[in-house]
Amino acid sequence: MPLPCPELLPGGGFILRRHRSADGEAFAAFLTDPEATRYMAFTAEQKTTQGAQTMLDYVISAYGSDHEVLSLTIADAADDSYLGSIGGTVTETEGVVEIYYTIVPGAQGRGLATDAVRLLLAYLFALPGVTSVRADVTTENRPSLRVLEKLGFEDRGPVERSAGGGELPYDSLTGRRYVLDAGTYEV
Repeated sequence: MPLPCPELLPGGGFILRRHRSADGEAFAAFLTDPEATRYMAFTAEQKTTQGAQTMLDYVISAYGSDHEVLSLTIADAADDSYLGSIGGTVTETEGVVEIYYTIVPGAQGRGLATDAVRLLLAYLFALPGVTSVRADVTTENRPSLRVLEKLGFEDRGPVERSAGGGELPYDSLTGRRYVLDAGTYEV
């Protein structure tokens, strides 16, 4: 069962909202920047302008459907500009949600990722049945690791994931699995 995707979650100076077609250009610019996506498990096809547009179109078309995708734009609260993406998916383990978050290079280093993940965590842990949230991160991605550590995620050890297919495929990933359990989550 997919996670419900909220219309809007207000944050401090930013909002988490459903993606819109107007996000396409900024989303594609981010995904086609090799430096910005160097740690991400997107496929080579997804890291093209057409691949990014196809992925965004799929997510937008899935809102409100049986195959809804919890994927949101992190937008500037003042001008609605695209600052990144955040979302989650149910995993093979009941009650466990895997999250991701991305911030465009010009918006990095200001605590935006930490604040956006904190807002997403509040939403996820308010859903019935969510017992843990996890994130798999490459060890080279120090900024992402710091976000998880600041928010109380625990390093649960190495993870090696093979590439996967489906509507939203991904490349393999080698790194660490970080987990935050509902019982240790602090608002």
